[in-house]
Amino acid sequence: MARPIKKGIDYFNLDVNFLHDIKIRKIMRSCGNQSITILICLLCNIYQDDGYYMRWDEDIRFLVADDVDAKESAVQDVVTRACAVGFFDDSLFKEYRILTSKRIQENYKLASKQKKDSSIKPEYLLPRVSINDNGVSMHGNGVNKHDNPHSISEQNKSDNNKQQQPAAADDWQSPMILWQATFGILNTFQIQLFEEYSQSLGVEIMSEAVKRVATNASKGTGAFKYLETICKAWVANGVKSLADIERLDQQHENAKLQKKSVGRQFYNRKKPIGIVPSWMQEASSESNSQPTEPSVSKKDIQAKLAAIAKTRAELEAKSNATDNESQG
Repeated sequence: MARPIKKGIDYFNLDVNFLHDIKIRKIMRSCGNQSITILICLLCNIYQDDGYYMRWDEDIRFLVADDVDAKESAVQDVVTRACAVGFFDDSLFKEYRILTSKRIQENYKLASKQKKDSSIKPEYLLPRVSINDNGVSMHGNGVNKHDNPHSISEQNKSDNNKQQQPAAADDWQSPMILWQATFGILNTFQIQLFEEYSQSLGVEIMSEAVKRVATNASKGTGAFKYLETICKAWVANGVKSLADIERLDQQHENAKLQKKSVGRQFYNRKKPIGIVPSWMQEASSESNSQPTEPSVSKKDIQAKLAAIAKTRAELEAKSNATDNESQG
């Protein structure tokens, strides 16, 4: 009897930015750090058994929980959240109770190029996943380096990543990648805020905000606060395009110029002229008057001194006469 054809695969690629994916971040935030171990265990079971899907029931839930030493309820929470955020396809999970996704199916097709049968059940096949099967080569089934999943070029990896994610996800990650390349990895709370602002403002405007922070802020804890300030202001002012940002910048510059103009007017204003009392005017005139040369001549002074001396002599003589009379 012929040996049954192995459906699963022995290897699957895991992106180096796996932990930075927004879907993974959301699952971690809801279910804790243990969710990463549970997700990897689920992926291993999917690729190992049927290659591109896994039926979900109570027995599988127990086995996964036993493998990772977790509670069954924790495993179920991770599966539920993963379907909700799009890590697994939610519609197929609800209809067929299977765990699969477009990315999983693409990885399976890519890794199964040397298999005789790499087909996917039509009811499980997700949109835009190739339906072409790759038969055995007629030339001795030699392994082509371009078909070997272990030697995928960087360009193929990049193309695969772009295909497996919706355009919105790629757009969302662009300013995020720019931020983390400049300032480092964000925490879970910051990622959530980053996502909210990206959805409100759009990718182009969010990228502009990141560039402004990178230009004007230091690489400290205040960088993200500065980003929040910019995004809040733009959201409050209804920014929808780069032209709106230029308009706000011009308004800001005009306000600065107006403020400077008011300051100059204040300091250059004329002092008010009030009614000055007469006594202040006299005091001011006296303080401002310069000493003048004496108008009396030397001869006049000598005459005055002689008159004073004569008067003094007369007073002394009169005083002596009065004394003699009193003694006699």
